[in-house]
Amino acid sequence: MEKLGSVGAVVAAAACPVCFPKLALIGALLGLGGLGAYEGQLFLAAQALVVVAVVGHGLSYLRHHNAWVVCAAIASAAAVFAGLYWAGSEALIYAGFIGLVIASATEFWTRRRRLQGASHG
Repeated sequence: MEKLGSVGAVVAAAACPVCFPKLALIGALLGLGGLGAYEGQLFLAAQALVVVAVVGHGLSYLRHHNAWVVCAAIASAAAVFAGLYWAGSEALIYAGFIGLVIASATEFWTRRRRLQGASHG
């Protein structure tokens, strides 16, 4: 759930050329430029998926007790929303998206190492 939320938020943001112009460059390279007509909906979807990512990290915490990952996800989501609604900072928004992706990747690799260690030991 946390990976879907993190990656989905970045992909939805990449399809919003006015809201997230630097991510829109990547989105255009991936063929998401045609979704610009749905920018309002994708803007809301990106925010909802940020929340989904944090909820997913919270649920993952209940299973794996990796506090720093859930704290990083919460801080990253706070950065996204602070950049959007409080500071008006594109850099803060992008830093939040990067933080969510890093937290999800860390969770994925940690879980994968645990599974590999369990099957070898």
